Amino acid sequence: MSMSQEDVQNQVAKAQQLQQQLQMVMQQKQQLEAKTEDLKIALEELERIDDDTELYQEVGEILVKVEDNQEMKEELEEEKESAEVRLKSLKSKEEKLQEQFKDIQQQLSQQMGAMQQGPTGGQ
Repeated sequence: MSMSQEDVQNQVAKAQQLQQQLQMVMQQKQQLEAKTEDLKIALEELERIDDDTELYQEVGEILVKVEDNQEMKEELEEEKESAEVRLKSLKSKEEKLQEQFKDIQQQLSQQMGAMQQGPTGGQ
């Protein structure tokens, strides 16, 4: 069964939409990967310093003294774990979108081949 030109146009539009979604997910994934790496580095640095070392946390445009270094470590650990969970979710979403995009590309490629051969072979 062949697709009409309208069906092909709908498939092309769907492919473009999937490509945009995929780009957005990839961008979010890159941002989360960078954030996770920054948190990892911060936690490594916190492990190297003494517990009585003064720490400051950026809040908006100012630095605020941290009252409890251990609490700061725990907050950063939780934030890192949360980012890793979101990153795993985004990776899964990226894989699904890539598979859908690949399927549509294959369908369109097959249909384009059939449309080029169709008029001469089918009549």
